[in-house]
Amino acid sequence: MILTIANKEFRAILRDGRALYGTIVFALLGVLALVTGAIRFSELDAERLRAQEHVAEQWRAQGDKNPHSAAHYGQYAFRPALPLAFFDPGVQAFEGVSIWLEAHKRNFATGRPADDAAPLARFGELSLAFIYQALLPLGILLLAYPAFAAERDSGTLRQLMATGVDGRRLFVGKFIGIGAAVLVLAAPVTILALIALVVATGTRWLAHATLLLTFYAWFAAIVLAASLWVSAVASSARSALLTLLAIWAVAVFVLPRIAGDLGRIIAPVPGAQRLQAAIERDLAEGIDGESPAAKIEKRRRQLYRLYKVDDDRALPINMQGVIFGIQDEISNAVYDKHFARLQSAVDAQIDLYEIVSLLSPRMALMLVSQELSGTSVGAQRRFADGAERFRRRLMATLNADITLHSRNDDPAYRAGADLWRSAGEYRYEFEPLREALRRCGAAAMVLLLWTLLAGAGGLLAARRLGSNP
Repeated sequence: MILTIANKEFRAILRDGRALYGTIVFALLGVLALVTGAIRFSELDAERLRAQEHVAEQWRAQGDKNPHSAAHYGQYAFRPALPLAFFDPGVQAFEGVSIWLEAHKRNFATGRPADDAAPLARFGELSLAFIYQALLPLGILLLAYPAFAAERDSGTLRQLMATGVDGRRLFVGKFIGIGAAVLVLAAPVTILALIALVVATGTRWLAHATLLLTFYAWFAAIVLAASLWVSAVASSARSALLTLLAIWAVAVFVLPRIAGDLGRIIAPVPGAQRLQAAIERDLAEGIDGESPAAKIEKRRRQLYRLYKVDDDRALPINMQGVIFGIQDEISNAVYDKHFARLQSAVDAQIDLYEIVSLLSPRMALMLVSQELSGTSVGAQRRFADGAERFRRRLMATLNADITLHSRNDDPAYRAGADLWRSAGEYRYEFEPLREALRRCGAAAMVLLLWTLLAGAGGLLAARRLGSNP
């Protein structure tokens, strides 16, 4: 019975010319988004790879100089364009792509792609993620809204229920039939995207892509079940269509904007000037009641006692290298304090977004999609934190060379290529899939709740069709 209903529903949709036109439009938009996204990824990936290699070569070839001069010369860390960014660009257009790694200072990422975009491009870009998150649900509700409501209008639903058909079986059959039609609608673009990914990167990102598509299929199933639920309880096909269009507009466009605005109001991020002023104040005064000068003098006395001397020149190590290390310890603590507060505000905004996503599964899917594509706020933070860890290792290596290999009375000390090679160059470390999945837990729970709600609501409404068709 269920398969018979599903087959009938599927064939009816395929015979409908509007479904064919919709498939063509969806495919054209998908191919356009796929091509433009792939070209954008290819260009960005090549550009940033060249830039990172150029920076590494500059570092290795900088010649003989004092290690502290090299520390201020620094390096640049570039965030690579990850392959699945062609599918979901996420927030990467509004986040910096490079960080200058220098002594005593943690810098913000700079070079936001949105700053270089054409004015109209800043309003958004067509991506496969947007098509699957916004346009595919629209197509689903257009296919599903007449499933029960149109049959009620024509009187066929009453006749069908009079034959003793179980409303729940009818619901499941229509779900399978329309779901198969949606699969036909989305399959061409999806297959092309997977082929493009494998051709470009091999199978390295195939697990990410498979999980990503699983979540999108899950989302589509929720939308379909909810649409059938509305169709089952609506008084007419017109009422079902208008209700679903209103829900679609609110869930896809209105709620994400409201969540973003609320986040900025409830958990505001400190402005750049205010943040920099607070950092400079703590650098000058200290954050634990002890000034930088006092910390340096305390360490000096400890070294005097350790080596039984009473003058810097009598130390077997270079006190200036020790001082550079203390200055880095102080600045690291200050930047940790203020970046933690900054990240706490951002986390609060994300938490609020996740709460509002209880009203819109599309918002939960957005979070999951960006995480698995490597284009989320969390992925950007991982890039920045990884660059900072490398910066601290780099500065520690340079300070140690000054401390151990130069003398207090030798300002002309120089290091060479061996030190630059041993200090290393920044290399981006790709995130394991399990770490990205760990950040998807809350959003996955929202999708699970919506699955239970849409499924239970739809089946309950379908069961009541027998008594009130």
